Amino acid sequence: MSLPERLREKARKLGAKGLAATIDHTVLKPDTTPSMVEKVVREVEKYGFACAVVPPTHVDYAASISTARICTVVGFPLGYAPREAKEAELEYVLARGAVEVDIVMNVSLFKAGRLKQVEEELSSLTRMAKERGAVVKVIIETSLLSNGEILEASKMVERVGADYVKTNTGFGKRGATVRDVILIRSSVSPEMGVKAAGGIRTAVDALLMLEAGANRIGTSTGPQIVEDLERLLA
Repeated sequence: MSLPERLREKARKLGAKGLAATIDHTVLKPDTTPSMVEKVVREVEKYGFACAVVPPTHVDYAASISTARICTVVGFPLGYAPREAKEAELEYVLARGAVEVDIVMNVSLFKAGRLKQVEEELSSLTRMAKERGAVVKVIIETSLLSNGEILEASKMVERVGADYVKTNTGFGKRGATVRDVILIRSSVSPEMGVKAAGGIRTAVDALLMLEAGANRIGTSTGPQIVEDLERLLA
């Protein structure tokens, strides 16, 4: 596949290492095993990905075998666990070596119009994580939101002090779209991070998301994406 010239130019500027540095290399399948976690962690070390995203139950193992940045998820993938449960889960993973957390917003309450409750929960979780020096990404699950709700949720995430608005869990009705990223980017400040995740499997997919305004890419196919870029530029 040939790249459009604008994407080719972006690819040249980034290079394989630059693209790798935007990728959160992920393994979050229900049947994830320690050997799968180790494989992902070693690939983070090899390719220079931003972090390894692993299930909460494997955070301590991942942190014990590598100096790579370890990220995990909280309230994943549905987001409607009680606030107290999310706080306990967050405390658990931070104590075991997670330095980045992807927290699922309570979409159920958000859709019910209980915005104050949603914001208070996110504010509490963000504050807890920040006190431990962790990077916070909030998953708003764009596949379940209208355009207006995406804008509103993104602004809320920035208000509570999180570092990134993240598009999707990858377990929803669809993955991220370029339009999702454009909407999120248009509603937050230039300093706010945007993470696109869900269905991103090729270098072209990743470049399109970055072009639209994403700073991070969540994917389980990080090595293939980097190698794909190298082939396209060869």
